[in-house]
Amino acid sequence: MRTLTVSGEPERTRMWGFLDEQSRGPGSEPLSPIGHKDDKGEICTSNISPRERLKRLIGGVIPFVFALGALAWMISVDADRLWRLPLSLLFVAAGSGFFQWRDKT
Repeated sequence: MRTLTVSGEPERTRMWGFLDEQSRGPGSEPLSPIGHKDDKGEICTSNISPRERLKRLIGGVIPFVFALGALAWMISVDADRLWRLPLSLLFVAAGSGFFQWRDKT
């Protein structure tokens, strides 16, 4: 729990966290971090161009398709399960590319 001392008034502190929620009461709306009541959501602007987003999507789809094909092949030839373990790296790479594309980062 954090306390914030107001400059010029060291005896006056405001508690953040649980006590702040208790002091608002049951019917009041929570305030946004900058104090506006009518702030309904966060604004997310992409920091990459649409071309870079496309690269990240392709970088997520290609490893996913390749890993899925390799997994299907390994299952069909009844390969040892330990040989399937490296495919997790491809699935992680695919997930990373997809989530970067979706979050526009």
